[in-house]
Amino acid sequence: MRVYITFMQIATIMLKFINTILNEFRHCFSREKTFHWFVTIIMGLMLRSDQLGLTSIMRDLALPSHRYETLVHFFRSSAWSLESLRRKWLQTVKRFAPLFYLNGRVVLVGDGMKQAKEARHMPGVKKLHQESENTSKAAYIFGHLFGGIGVLMGTPVK
Repeated sequence: MRVYITFMQIATIMLKFINTILNEFRHCFSREKTFHWFVTIIMGLMLRSDQLGLTSIMRDLALPSHRYETLVHFFRSSAWSLESLRRKWLQTVKRFAPLFYLNGRVVLVGDGMKQAKEARHMPGVKKLHQESENTSKAAYIFGHLFGGIGVLMGTPVK
């Protein structure tokens, strides 16, 4: 006998899991509305169709345009602190997604991309070393470095 799971059942399970994770962060906010904006922003970041900042979130969640200033104010609000969010994030990752250890150390994965820029006096433009085996490329460029780092998750081994 085969058991079929519908798309709606999978979506419901995923949304319940996302809700569980996001509710872990409730105590990081001193105001209920600020927490609701946090949830809205996180969902917007997960669902956005382009990389155009807050306007992407506004557009993809169909938020009314008069809420843009409120959304911007969230990032300057005193109702939360980055440090409390960071600590809670680490606790949540350890609780829901066990870290993968190799030789007693957490395995991290990272990637980056260098974007060349013509101007040297733009904010964030730095002299970057080119890791290329092609001798026709310059050893250094001026540009931005975009990078990310993540944790490698595993299952607890006993």
